[in-house]
Amino acid sequence: MNIVYGQIVTLPASPGNGYAGDAAASAKCPAGQVLTGGGAEVKAGSSYVQRYNLAASRPIGSETWWAYATNSDPNNPGTLQAFAICAKVTNLDVVHTP
Repeated sequence: MNIVYGQIVTLPASPGNGYAGDAAASAKCPAGQVLTGGGAEVKAGSSYVQRYNLAASRPIGSETWWAYATNSDPNNPGTLQAFAICAKVTNLDVVHTP
């Protein structure tokens, strides 16, 4: 098993008027590996951590982990990064007992 980290994505500051800044990120397992789990991390900018929200973190298909986050701070961007936990696919012979 191994962990694949997706690109760090900027979580933009809120544009105001009650809207939050938002961003999506993903991490994909390499060929020959399958997704066994995953997650995401939101890092706050120079502000209160409560303003940064990981809204979704879930698998997409059998190879990709996807995440979505929002930021209600009007002055400070943050970051979002998804990660996938991947396992190599192998063919194993099954041993049967008589």
